[in-house]
Amino acid sequence: MTLSEGALTGVPAERRRLGLFDVLCIGVNATVGSGVFTLPDDMQREMGGFSPLAYLFCALLLLPVALCFAELSGRFDETGGAYVYARAAFGPKVGYILGWFCWTATFVSWAANTTLLIALLGINPYPFGKPLCALAILALGGINYVGIKPGAWTVNLVVIGKLSAIACFLAVAFFSFSPSRFGGALPHGAAGVGQGIYLALFPLQGFEVAPVAAGETRNPRRNVPLATMGTLFFSAILFIIVQTALVGSYPDLALDSQQPLTDAARHLGRTIGILVFAGSMISIGGFNAGSALGSPRYARAIAAHGLLPSQLARIHPRWSTPHIAIVTTTLLATSLAIFFDYRQLVGMSNITVVIQYLFTCLAVPFIRRKQAGKSTGWVIPGGPTVPILGAIGSLVLLRGANLAEVIFAASALVVGVIVLTVQGKR
Repeated sequence: MTLSEGALTGVPAERRRLGLFDVLCIGVNATVGSGVFTLPDDMQREMGGFSPLAYLFCALLLLPVALCFAELSGRFDETGGAYVYARAAFGPKVGYILGWFCWTATFVSWAANTTLLIALLGINPYPFGKPLCALAILALGGINYVGIKPGAWTVNLVVIGKLSAIACFLAVAFFSFSPSRFGGALPHGAAGVGQGIYLALFPLQGFEVAPVAAGETRNPRRNVPLATMGTLFFSAILFIIVQTALVGSYPDLALDSQQPLTDAARHLGRTIGILVFAGSMISIGGFNAGSALGSPRYARAIAAHGLLPSQLARIHPRWSTPHIAIVTTTLLATSLAIFFDYRQLVGMSNITVVIQYLFTCLAVPFIRRKQAGKSTGWVIPGGPTVPILGAIGSLVLLRGANLAEVIFAASALVVGVIVLTVQGKR
């Protein structure tokens, strides 16, 4: 059953200040991150001159999942995204576990990408790198503390900045484009195609972030589904175009590189190389800005249902933000960035995102039955077919998780259960 904001354990509602463009930018910022700058060479080695098709095939695989998110985001106007859907379909305990995974993954990713940003700038962790990490995280937390609109404006500007850098590269690459570099033999046959599609999963993740701030979005039952689908379509088309431009203009794309898009830009000219490098920094910084905005909303949504301490659900009387959740999340991310490095922090993102996909797809038929006869938004045609396809695709992707990701996820689950048990006794 859809819960109104005032029904959340008496917690005051957030103000709805985000429009369609804001929510779309939040989703695009989550997808157009570091992947488009760092993975093109890997995809070229797997699929050769057919590598742009990896994004197309992966987007088709994710389409049923995005449709499930779009339908459910049209049925609920609460903050929390996949957590809200799992709770409504399967009850508070399953919802809590999924929400705990979502919250943990976001602030861990925030800390990890901040350490990566400082490392790419060539700053050693000590004595300056770690303090700069802490300062960057605290600054973004402060921006979001004083209102969601400043946080959204930051994300909007970052999205415009990173897309402008990519557009400049595409414009220059056009003049060095050679169609003869496309096609040819597949370097690793069918296995390479499968690996290329899996590599494309990382950059295409992020459309599931658009519904997270639904409680602070104007007309959420229209704007959030549009932003969810718009994010996937826009990002898939952009990545196909970028990979096509790289294949056609950069003969050394298959060489191993940590920043192949920047290398390709430098191949075309010094000035465009500088612009694209700046764009990569902006892109990673933008991901951090999106994490600062979205991560506390998971904690607020869970606490509003009484499954985390109620203080996390409080709304600031002046700024209308979940200020205690923002402070808590910011301090957790700061602590992780100070005591751990990038490789220690990354590990759970893929498995957590795929778990969100799986539970959201499974939730669709349950929520349809619970809300039968009620006026709802758009419904996916075809009955249970699309949710089943999305769930099957999620299970296939879940098999790609490695042992480190499984151990991290299991550890996070244990901590989450302990917190829930303590909260229940309180």
